[in-house]
Amino acid sequence: MSQGNESARKEIEILRILSEFDSPVGSTLLKLELRKRGFVLSERMVRFHLQLLEAKDFVLGHNRRGRTITSKGMEELSRALASQRLSFTTTRFMSLAYSATYDPAKDSGTVVANVSILDKRLHDKTLETMEALHKMRLLSAPYIKVLNENDEYCNISVPNGRFALFTVCNLTLDSILIHSGIPLFFKYGGLVQVVNRKPIRFVELISYEGTTIPPLDVFVYRKMTSISRILKTGSGMILATLREIPSEARDKTVKILDKQQTKGWGGVLVLGEPNKPVLGVPVGMDRFGICMVGGIVIAAAIAEEGTQIFTSASHCFIPIEEMTRI
Repeated sequence: MSQGNESARKEIEILRILSEFDSPVGSTLLKLELRKRGFVLSERMVRFHLQLLEAKDFVLGHNRRGRTITSKGMEELSRALASQRLSFTTTRFMSLAYSATYDPAKDSGTVVANVSILDKRLHDKTLETMEALHKMRLLSAPYIKVLNENDEYCNISVPNGRFALFTVCNLTLDSILIHSGIPLFFKYGGLVQVVNRKPIRFVELISYEGTTIPPLDVFVYRKMTSISRILKTGSGMILATLREIPSEARDKTVKILDKQQTKGWGGVLVLGEPNKPVLGVPVGMDRFGICMVGGIVIAAAIAEEGTQIFTSASHCFIPIEEMTRI
């Protein structure tokens, strides 16, 4: 994607956010909303794009209160059809998976990382939840990175009274498979019902090709998970994704995933058989499905209790050497 197209995407997303508010919106709130939608910008860059939009009469400034969208801005937004963005999520995720450099043989290189910013009073509880998820093999990888208040890393500045938690995204497992020569296809994000620690079925699905935002974000925002209950009773609803892989690559896939499991990696709920449904969902001809726990599972678990949490999925690349093993 050209730099011009990328800049246009950001400005359209800013207009979209402004159109959802009845009052002026400041750059701080815009930055947070943009990150929810996959655009990681500093406040300085947000202000820069706002100045460009204001010069085009697409937005109107209200001194320190922020900006609102103008009628001309609404016209511009209406021309940016959602259909033009339908494949953006899949393309972005695939690009991230290809770009990660983690080498399982050397146990080094960059992994795709998610980040959550939480109240520092939740520090111990969050790490306890991480350990519990790891013991149940519901984490993609047993690595974390913690930033304390006022620390900075990967465009994240931790506010007072908060801490940041970086975790390994399940896109890193995709990356391992892709760099091993195994093609895969992003199909769905959804909710899986778990009973007595056994995944039973998908109860909700959103196609990656049919949405303009990451599917799992929807379920977290609507608090549709019950991951804490799974940790306590073994039953509940958990975030999950479904990929498809050509049948010929199944044996190789099994070997790779088994080897990662011996290193403490997890997150694979079901590895399907060729041409067989996975948790009730059909797969393509001569393919098998792989169901993995969503990378933002820890954020969903904490958010279930009504805690205010900011999460940015697939936020950045982190050398695994800079992370701490659980």
